[in-house]
Amino acid sequence: MIRILTVSKIILVGGVAALTAPVQAQNVEELARMLAEPQAPATACEARLPDGSCADLPETRQMVLGRPAQAAARTVQVIRKDIQMSFLLGSADLTDRARSTLDRFAAELVRIGRYRPFVIEGHTDSSGDRATNMALSQARAEAVVNYLAAKGIDRARLVAQGFGYDKPLSGRSAGDPANRRVEVVAR
Repeated sequence: MIRILTVSKIILVGGVAALTAPVQAQNVEELARMLAEPQAPATACEARLPDGSCADLPETRQMVLGRPAQAAARTVQVIRKDIQMSFLLGSADLTDRARSTLDRFAAELVRIGRYRPFVIEGHTDSSGDRATNMALSQARAEAVVNYLAAKGIDRARLVAQGFGYDKPLSGRSAGDPANRRVEVVAR
């Protein structure tokens, strides 16, 4: 009997306000658009600082006033999107369904062209020993990174990281099968 695991969460982290959105229907194209690098608004620069930045922008005004920490301070926005990443039990091989999902995700990232670097995090439940789960979670994250890179996504903007069962979902025990997941995290 072949058992297929369904990994059902993608997390995007980054932004300016603290927010947790509920899990929504799978839409990897929307996730790709969220990863797009924001376009800086066109502003006239009346006076430049020695480092080339504009002295008349609010962020640089804070720096000039000696408050760089306040200018750079940001809170974290967490957005959750449902995505189906399937693996055979105990395997890092992507299923046809997972490849189809990643094809759509990669196509949208290629269309966008400029996107933030992101981490592919692999997670497992606690069935099996720690070393096996660490290796499996890393292998699953690397399988996703390798697949995206083969589809034209800049490997320099991707990092694979496995956590085994060390980071269970909030409110879930480490043994809960829902912890078998791959997450995309952008800061």
